[in-house]
Amino acid sequence: MIINSNIIARDLQGEMVLLNMENGDYFTLNSIGSEVYNCICDEMETGDIIDLLFERYEIEYDKLRADILVLIDEMKRKNILSE
Repeated sequence: MIINSNIIARDLQGEMVLLNMENGDYFTLNSIGSEVYNCICDEMETGDIIDLLFERYEIEYDKLRADILVLIDEMKRKNILSE
């Protein structure tokens, strides 16, 4: 999966704001969502992102996995990501 070329990202005090230059839509990510976004920019696979964040945070693995999959799905629906 890759970040679409029409997306501009800015870090604002620990949160990431994404702007779709094609349609003007904004999307905001919290600090963990920002980490996911940065991992995607670094071309990491979904499973590797989940494993990395599981090592960093005290959270149930299945909950983390589900939350990241929901975030990625939403980013795809908003045309931030493509396969």
